[in-house]
Amino acid sequence: MPVYKPTPKTGNRSWAIMQPISTTQAAVTATPAPTVLPPNAPGAPILTQGSGSGLAVTWTAPATDTTHGAATSFNLQSSPSGAGQWTVVTGVSSPYLLSGLAAGAAFDVAVQGANSAGTGAWSPISTQTTAVAAPNAPAAPILSQSSGSNLSVIWLAPVTDASHGAATSYNLRSAPSGSGNWTTVSGVASPYVLTGLAASAAIDVQVQAANATGAGAWSATATLTTAAAGVYPPNTPAITAVAPPPDGTTGKLKVSWTAPATDSTHGAATGYNLRYSPSGAGTWTVMSGVSSPVTLTGLTAGAAFDVEVQATNAATSASAWTTATTASTWGATVAAGSWQPAATQVHGTSMAPSGGAQMVAVAAPTAVTGGAFAWSTSATVLPTSGLIAAGADGQTNGYGAYMSAPASAGTYYLWMMAQGAGSATIGALVTGAITVS
Repeated sequence: MPVYKPTPKTGNRSWAIMQPISTTQAAVTATPAPTVLPPNAPGAPILTQGSGSGLAVTWTAPATDTTHGAATSFNLQSSPSGAGQWTVVTGVSSPYLLSGLAAGAAFDVAVQGANSAGTGAWSPISTQTTAVAAPNAPAAPILSQSSGSNLSVIWLAPVTDASHGAATSYNLRSAPSGSGNWTTVSGVASPYVLTGLAASAAIDVQVQAANATGAGAWSATATLTTAAAGVYPPNTPAITAVAPPPDGTTGKLKVSWTAPATDSTHGAATGYNLRYSPSGAGTWTVMSGVSSPVTLTGLTAGAAFDVEVQATNAATSASAWTTATTASTWGATVAAGSWQPAATQVHGTSMAPSGGAQMVAVAAPTAVTGGAFAWSTSATVLPTSGLIAAGADGQTNGYGAYMSAPASAGTYYLWMMAQGAGSATIGALVTGAITVS
């Protein structure tokens, strides 16, 4: 401010006139605060699958301009697609994981920028369907006794939640209790009957849920001891061979079979019955209490027979009969001739001691049209290849051939075979073991 001082009095009046000492005054100018404007709307957010059925949301900050300021924070809203039932979370930043969403459902998502001036417009909406997550583990299954030593297994579907989808199928595994030697069956449904279990044995059982995404965790273990074994009839055995033996005689068939498997409703076989009949006649002759193999004798030579076998045990009923196996007896007898191989031979050389072998083949009753020899490493399986043709040797019903010992060292058998129509073998005799060095 200027400084004034008074002037002297004049006449009867006195005037006080303040005169400025200095006429210089400092100028002060105020700067107005800048105006903060709300931000622009961000672009549509990018949605990708997160963990479980969550969605990962990313976005970029909106541009600033003369009418929009910078965003300092963001809000996010989501809703089941098309429902408009928005759930808003504030103060978020990119990327943001939306969790707690239903699996396999479409969701709308939008983002909004904010600053001290307020909030901007919502971004355009992006939509994404959440993943169908693998299911939860079911609760421990409930086990109960079924027939025999079987166990009945039931379980409930596991609950679904934000990170676990619904189960569409189930797997089940079982093991002798505590062993961890699991046997797994896939694609089962509740209730499921576990079969083939040992009697009076503790069994661990677990269940696993699955869907298109994959399998969940195994349930807790349930354990139950199977029922004690009862006396159940055996399963049906399996015939492995029916053939005439190569002993040079007719009227015989040798029958072999294997024991049937046991399971929760079938016990072990302790004996067997066998029956045979002229093929197709159904006039059965039964042999009880036999064991494999059995040689049937006294049969008609050169005829076909049906053979069946049945298993028995202490149960009141036996197993079902096997399906009939049909085979024919030899129709000619075969005997060794005067030339026979020595028990030891040198490989690839003329057979000792006579350079060949002879046989006698007699029709009984099938007509004999020729003979053949064959070296084989088996004394039971009829050779069908490597046959050495035998010619008539001038003796009554006699056939012979010159031959060499096998080319490789080993143990062999020489087969002598009578042939009928079409060169079919109708009688056979095999030697004992011959060592070829």
